Amino acid sequence: MAPSSEIKFSVRYGLGEYLGIVKEHAFDTADALRELRGFKRKLSLFFLQSFATVMFLYKSARVGQCDFTINSESVTRQSKSATGSVSWSKVKIIHSYNLGYLIELESGAMPIPYRVLSDIQRDHFLKSSQEI
Repeated sequence: MAPSSEIKFSVRYGLGEYLGIVKEHAFDTADALRELRGFKRKLSLFFLQSFATVMFLYKSARVGQCDFTINSESVTRQSKSATGSVSWSKVKIIHSYNLGYLIELESGAMPIPYRVLSDIQRDHFLKSSQEI
């Protein structure tokens, strides 16, 4: 079940929060990464962060600021390059990490930093996401 009322916010992602969410998600969901220790873990983290930094620079230049509208039917994101809407039926899971949420889709994901949500929006989103 999706949120019953509309949530609107704008975000321009920061590199630090993007890397934080990517790192947590990778090490949380990939068994091979989660099991690494010592030098292998540090090396994997270095390559992950290097690749994610390049992707961030590319995406942020192409996308810019994103305006989100989340309602009972969908999550809609408008950027300088495109507008996309995803129905809740296409959402696999919503992860909660240290710096924000990650809406995992059938194909791809959308990060939502905590800093862009008011306490009321965050509480509503958290309660609603547990029903998905």
